[in-house]
Amino acid sequence: MLKKITLIRILIFYIFIIYSFTGCKPTKSAIKVDTTPIIASLDLVNIIDDKVKVELKINSINSDTISYYLPKIVPGTYQNNNYGKYIEDFKAFDNEGNELSVKKRGDNRWKINSAKQLSSITYLVNDTFDTENDHQIFSPTGTNILQNKNFVLNLYAFVGYFDNKKENKYNLFIKHPIDMEASTSLSEYLPKEPQAGALYDTDVFIFKRYADLADSPIMYSFPDKITFNINEIEVLLSVYSPTKLHRAAQLMPQMERMIRAQKNFLGYINTTKKYSVILYLSSSKSDDAKGFGALEHNTSTVVVLPESIPLQKLNESLTDVVSHEFFHIITPLSIHSEEIHDFDYNNPKMSKHLWLYEGTVEYFSLLFQINQALIEKEEFFERILEKINNSKNFDQSFSFAEMSKNILQDPYLENYGNVYEKGALISMCIDIIMREKSKGVYGIVDLIKGLSGRFGNKSPFKDDELIKVIEELSYPEVADFLKSHVINNTPIDYGYYLKKAGLIYNTVEIPSEYFIHEQEPFIKGSETTKKVVFTAGAERNNFLKKVGIKRGDILLSIDSKTYTIKNIYDLFSDSNKWNIGDDVVFTIERDQNILKLTSKVIPPAVEKIILKQNPNATEGQIAILKSWIND
Repeated sequence: MLKKITLIRILIFYIFIIYSFTGCKPTKSAIKVDTTPIIASLDLVNIIDDKVKVELKINSINSDTISYYLPKIVPGTYQNNNYGKYIEDFKAFDNEGNELSVKKRGDNRWKINSAKQLSSITYLVNDTFDTENDHQIFSPTGTNILQNKNFVLNLYAFVGYFDNKKENKYNLFIKHPIDMEASTSLSEYLPKEPQAGALYDTDVFIFKRYADLADSPIMYSFPDKITFNINEIEVLLSVYSPTKLHRAAQLMPQMERMIRAQKNFLGYINTTKKYSVILYLSSSKSDDAKGFGALEHNTSTVVVLPESIPLQKLNESLTDVVSHEFFHIITPLSIHSEEIHDFDYNNPKMSKHLWLYEGTVEYFSLLFQINQALIEKEEFFERILEKINNSKNFDQSFSFAEMSKNILQDPYLENYGNVYEKGALISMCIDIIMREKSKGVYGIVDLIKGLSGRFGNKSPFKDDELIKVIEELSYPEVADFLKSHVINNTPIDYGYYLKKAGLIYNTVEIPSEYFIHEQEPFIKGSETTKKVVFTAGAERNNFLKKVGIKRGDILLSIDSKTYTIKNIYDLFSDSNKWNIGDDVVFTIERDQNILKLTSKVIPPAVEKIILKQNPNATEGQIAILKSWIND
């Protein structure tokens, strides 16, 4: 208690000194550009038209002009969200309270003139949850302002940064209703005890630099949270359920089992002492969040799921989502390139190693379940097959490294989902290679441990040097694999690697429909062109492949009948009338050229992959399998 009181008194004095400086004209001897904290405050009590008022105090500006930015994009997301669009009534003031000239440049930048006189800026922040029909911001990366009920504060959407001052310290004051509490992995400091009968309180959070602030989500709500400890990690589970249908205490047992299994799987890798699962359960109404999933942070994850799902399904969804996000404490949050460490929030340079950041994490979220006996090996094999099949639905014309480096633009962005499919499979193959070379002693977890020891969250690697480091920490065969199948675009023969683990990997044909198989359609309607477009799955259908159909082809007509988005469903009934051996003519558009493709009708079938243990596997293959899945 003594230490806390002493720290609070020191903090109050420190903050007093800062505010005193902001009230005086700076002198040359008082200028401390690189060390003076930026004072930011959020008012969650006096909400203005569903908006939060933000104020930042800053001094010691040496330039005539300065720009203030909200992020265009943040780490862990792979699309431009332009959080500056949600800022209103932006104003800048000098020490006397006189307004300075401000001009907005684009969506996320405000240029402030007479910057040497700048003392503070103020603006209002609108939230994103209640307007999701009007934008593409994924809910866990967005914000919620629900007065006296709930605030989801992804802080990068509320607080920005000044030119060349992202390394400055930030002191963040959050004024909030007295009966609402913060859920976060941050330590909070209270400058003074609230008076009896007070309606609000103020929390203070200290950040070493802007990147730390941007990586620290906070949820304010009436408390429904529970804390438990697992292998030296303190885990917080905080739940907001609008009708109180679900409670933290109900979800804790499954969460504890899962994270305990993850920690056992990781072994001595220990990158954080605290971890928070911030769960927002949406009403799914028109003015509430609809993007379900999660966003990782260094020591926490923000999860958004529908409140209406039953408890068992909610536990299953949390297991799938949080198991993936928890492993992000290793990569890219602990192991990452310079592009991520020195992230440019408005002109980002992306790393070419998404296979490591997302693929390895996705693979771990599957592997730990079989390793810790949470699933049976048959289910593990089925999930591997599912990823192989899913990966075939994405464009294979460019390398994984090329896609990663250019992920913010099409056609790469529309193939981002492949990081969870082929990305995971890349890690699987590396795992098998290492187990073969080490006779079952080492696997990809050991490689990640080595990378974590070599780098850590404060020492980024150079993008072009990662494979060389991986070779030093593993085997030349691993480096050769990455060069061939990640940097270059050589297709991966999964059967070749799975055979090393004593598995039979075969492709067989099973009956299908002409334009759909089970729930997988081989055609889709384009809302933009109103035309019918073939999906990547069409190339798995033996009839459409015989016709010569390719992914992205636009169907204009079959024989004498034209097809558009309006009559797309006629394709199913019309194709049922075809007779085997009949001639059929497809007219398509490909690369702005009109082509006529003629073929005879054959019974439709699709390729199906089977994966099972080989009863005649060698002792070496059996040893690799046992070390791989802990069988």
